[in-house]
Amino acid sequence: MRKTINGFTIVELLIVIVVIAILASISIVAYNGIQSRARDTARKSDLSQLSNATKLYSVDKGDYAELNCGNGSGSGWLANDYDGTGPYVPINTCLLSGGYLSKELRDPSGLTSCSGVGCFAYMKYSCGAGTFYYAHLETLPQTSSDVDGTCSGAASWDTSYGMNYYVKLN
Repeated sequence: MRKTINGFTIVELLIVIVVIAILASISIVAYNGIQSRARDTARKSDLSQLSNATKLYSVDKGDYAELNCGNGSGSGWLANDYDGTGPYVPINTCLLSGGYLSKELRDPSGLTSCSGVGCFAYMKYSCGAGTFYYAHLETLPQTSSDVDGTCSGAASWDTSYGMNYYVKLN
């Protein structure tokens, strides 16, 4: 009498493992792309909120959160002194204390310090050309001319900090 043994061969098991590994790697890559796009969408939304809050601040106070905000002239980091060049009052604090923002806005990366072109933080700069908020979007390629044409002092922020997106207030 012959016994039959049911089961999978080693080759069949290896094929299934390889297929599962390929599917897992594809889903991980897709998931990382989705996360980057979600953070960029949050950054764009935050800059829009900041623009609206700063415009409301301007209606009440007569300037775009410049006097005693940021580096004293309204320019600088939004949340805190990321690169250590402070001290100054964060622009978030000026907008929060007046009730123009309901919560402190920070870059969704969660970084509290940064340097170089991998800097994920919000910046504000005012000059004769207008008032601008800047961010570094992960899904937008970074070049050395991304913020050229805004303020001359901020024109190096694309090469210094990687800023490649901006919103103009006025």
